[in-house]
Amino acid sequence: MNKINNDEEETGKFVLPKVLTYDEMDRFLSAIDDIEDLVACRVMLFGGLRVNEACNLKVKDLQLETLSVFVDQGKGGKDRLAPVDVATITIANCYAHSMGKNPGDQLFSSAKRTLQRHVELIYQRAGINWGATCHTLRHTCATWQLDQGIPLEVVRENLGHADISVTQIYLHLNIRQRSRLYRDATRFGT
Repeated sequence: MNKINNDEEETGKFVLPKVLTYDEMDRFLSAIDDIEDLVACRVMLFGGLRVNEACNLKVKDLQLETLSVFVDQGKGGKDRLAPVDVATITIANCYAHSMGKNPGDQLFSSAKRTLQRHVELIYQRAGINWGATCHTLRHTCATWQLDQGIPLEVVRENLGHADISVTQIYLHLNIRQRSRLYRDATRFGT
């Protein structure tokens, strides 16, 4: 069985990651008061990047044309394109431009540990006190993608999982989508 982190809970057979609710996502993003932290958090939350993947981004990795970020040598030494929303890629590009960064420059000045501390403080300001971490943003991204109806195989590719069984754990969290589908399928004259 996997090691249990603060943002996971153990069930009978497997460890379920905890995720932010939509209200917590809004509070979290609203509590960010630094542009670099905002870009880094949005990349992790909406792109599903691990904290070290976010910290290793270069300006040239921002792909405005494809609304994605290039993850160079992610976990397992694998490269991937992680899709992000238009707001995140636009804010990231504006941030890089305003800081006078060149394409080969690191996007963020924060090291992994510094970014982790910043995220912990943001959670505190947002009143999210159940032990959420940087990795909670990745878990939330996976669950949000499934909520939006993105197929499991696509979510696997977006997150860079080598094995689909790792991605399947998010199916157990996806009660919102399952409830919505059930409600739509069982409408009796409403």
